[in-house]
Amino acid sequence: MFRPWTKNQWILMGMGAVALILLPSFSENDVIRKWMDILMIAILAISWNFIGGLTGYPSFAPAAFFGLGAYVTAILMKAGFNFFFTLVIGSAFGGVIALALGIPILRLRGHYFAIATFGVAEFFRELADNLRITGGGDGINLPQITGGPDYFTRFFYFSMLGVAVLAFLVQYFVTRHRLGYGLVAIRENEAAAAMTGIDTTKYKVIAFVLSSVFPAMAGGVYAYRAAFLEPIDVFDILFSIKAIVMTMLGGVGTVMGPIVGAFIMEYLADYLWGAFTEFHSAFLGIIIVLIVLFIPRGLMAIIQELRLKGWRSLGPILRSNVQRFKV
Repeated sequence: MFRPWTKNQWILMGMGAVALILLPSFSENDVIRKWMDILMIAILAISWNFIGGLTGYPSFAPAAFFGLGAYVTAILMKAGFNFFFTLVIGSAFGGVIALALGIPILRLRGHYFAIATFGVAEFFRELADNLRITGGGDGINLPQITGGPDYFTRFFYFSMLGVAVLAFLVQYFVTRHRLGYGLVAIRENEAAAAMTGIDTTKYKVIAFVLSSVFPAMAGGVYAYRAAFLEPIDVFDILFSIKAIVMTMLGGVGTVMGPIVGAFIMEYLADYLWGAFTEFHSAFLGIIIVLIVLFIPRGLMAIIQELRLKGWRSLGPILRSNVQRFKV
C-alpha cells in the first residue's frame, strides 16, 4: 500500500519543482516546448492512473476529455471569455460528462469497459466533426495571444506546468486518503471490497471523474497554444494510448510512475527518431513489448521493491515477471 513520503523524497520533489520553474530562464524555446509536451502527456498519464492504475479499469477516455476541454476553451474564448476562466469551465464540463457516462459504463469490466471508453472518444470526435458550433470538419480558430515568441512559449509552459502540479498533488493526496485505499481494494478484488462496506460504484465514478478533469484542462491549454482545432487532432486516440504506455513504463498505480514514464518515453522516442528515422516506430514497439514482458508493473514499482529487498533481488524480480507469461 501507499506510504507517506520521507523527508528526503519531499526534498527531491522540491528540487525537481524548482528546476521546472527555473527551466525557462536558462533554456531555448525548443527545449521549453519539448518540456511542455512532456508535461501535457504526464497530465494525461496521471489522469489515466486514477481509473486504470489505482482502480484497475483500463480506459481509452483521456482523449475524449482532452478534446472536450479543448473545444470548450475554443468556443468560450471566441465568445470573449478569459482563458483561465475557460479552463475552469472546461474541466467542470469534462467532470460532468464523466459523471453522466461513468454511472452506466462502469457497470462494465475489463475489455468491455475499455471498448466502451474507446467508443466514447470516437463519439465525441464525430460529434465535433458535425456540429456548427465546433466548426465541424473545417475546424475552429481561437484568438491568438499577444506578445513575442519568448512570452508565447513561457506563458503556455507555465500554464501546462500549473495543471501538471495540480494533477500531481491531487493524485498524491488521493493515494494517502481512504479513497485511494478503496480504489486499490476494488482493483484487487471488487467483490471483496464491496463486502467490506466500500461503495464500489461511488468510488469508481469518483475515479472516472478525476480522470476526466485534468485532461480537459490540458486540452484547454493545448487549444489556446495551437490557435486552431480540428476534431481529428484533439480527439486522437493516440493521446490515450500514450497515457497508458507511459504509466505502464513508469509504474501503474504509483504516484511518480506517470511522470517518470512520460519523461523517459518522450526522450526515448526523440532519440529513436534521430537515430533510426525509417524504423523508429518499429524499435519503439519492440521496447514497449519488452516493458510489458519484463516490467509490467513499471520502473517505480520495481524500485520500491528493490528498496525493500536490496539490489540482489533484481534478477528474481525480473524472472518472476517473465514467469507470468509462460503457458
